[in-house]
Amino acid sequence: MLLRASGQNENKQYEVNSVTSDDLDSGVAHGPWLRALTQATIKGEWQELAELRVAAQEAMGHQQMLDVLTVAAAFNGITRVADATGIPLDHNTAQETGNLREQTGISRFEYEEKSVRYQFK
Repeated sequence: MLLRASGQNENKQYEVNSVTSDDLDSGVAHGPWLRALTQATIKGEWQELAELRVAAQEAMGHQQMLDVLTVAAAFNGITRVADATGIPLDHNTAQETGNLREQTGISRFEYEEKSVRYQFK
């Protein structure tokens, strides 16, 4: 299961467990910037995000920094809509991603836990 360009470098090894562990390097270019920008966006830490944007733009370039923020905001919104409406994971995706979700620990996330973790009310 790949998104458009995600499979173009099939020889690259990524650390999928980095999704749920801040201590692991994902192997993705600018991974620490992606994580920091995404977390600040989702947590609504606006002052920190403003500072991160300046530093990330210098490290990754303006367009890439904007792309990260756009995707983080979009996925956060999409997830909230799916959670709020009770949309279940479709059967094919559930089967294809079962091992990956279990390995990374994504399966154990619950909406209530995310609300506490990111201080949503």
